[in-house]
Amino acid sequence: MKQHFEHIAQQICSADGVPALLATALTGLEVIERATAHLADLAPAHSYPGYQTARAEAITAWSVLSTAPTLNSSPARPSSTGPDVEELAASIAAFVLVVAEAIVNVAAKTPEPGDRVACLRAARHAGHIHTALR
Repeated sequence: MKQHFEHIAQQICSADGVPALLATALTGLEVIERATAHLADLAPAHSYPGYQTARAEAITAWSVLSTAPTLNSSPARPSSTGPDVEELAASIAAFVLVVAEAIVNVAAKTPEPGDRVACLRAARHAGHIHTALR
């Protein structure tokens, strides 16, 4: 899973322009959704209720960002396998911050109002993901 996070973080850093950054951020949110789903499956729900919240927020963040007019298609979803529960939660939380920063950067750069709204809404949900995983 960490390799997915690192790969997308590198893509975010090297994305040139709003369309590329938006598409990469959307991919990042998809990876976050998959990772939080895996995390929620690994941990007992009664012990870690925040993990279910993180997953729900990840789904909402992806859904909201996918409405940005500049996006043409959704990227493929990577599969997930990985480390123990606490390490995975920490990795997801750190990666959420990278993706959220990219989304906020798009909001600041895009001339498209619909993109800006989608980005800001998705960033809000990404914040909820991060909070739920801490």
